[in-house]
Amino acid sequence: MKSALCFFVRFMVFFVVFSPISTFATAPVDASRNERLRIDFLSVPDWIEINHIEEVPERLVIRLVREGGGEISISTFNQDGPAFPELASIFKNKVNGKQMLFAIVKWRYYLPGVDTEGDYYEVHAYEAKKNERGGIVFVENEKMSNFYGSGFDGKQEGEIVRFRFKDALSIRKSLIRNHESVN
Repeated sequence: MKSALCFFVRFMVFFVVFSPISTFATAPVDASRNERLRIDFLSVPDWIEINHIEEVPERLVIRLVREGGGEISISTFNQDGPAFPELASIFKNKVNGKQMLFAIVKWRYYLPGVDTEGDYYEVHAYEAKKNERGGIVFVENEKMSNFYGSGFDGKQEGEIVRFRFKDALSIRKSLIRNHESVN
């Protein structure tokens, strides 16, 4: 009985893997996963909407959604080779009296050929500003984004490396310590 069951399972796996139906089912589709986080950035309530667009290349789309349903684009991050973008953290913080939105995005890399495995992080800081038509747009604060920068955390070409700013707490501590140097 046990060997018949094993044969049946192997047959079904073979059938599913090599059938034309499975080839069609594994073709890229425009599916997405959505997630919402309440942030109250411009008013109460506001949400950050995170969309994972599962097509080739995969994208991570971040936008602010207002109570009335209005949406304001913040940024889009693309797949890099085999690494998919993932939102590690998103938070608001006042810097010099201005509300700023920080997004920490990461890509997971596993490249055994070059002895590399870990996460590549990027920190992006955004300000909400009015455009020519009076609408709100998010503009990246290049000075703040460059201050926190990007970096690898894990094993890179055989050496252990650490990126300091991979979460909200590390950035908030840095803002308190270096308040004058990031103005």
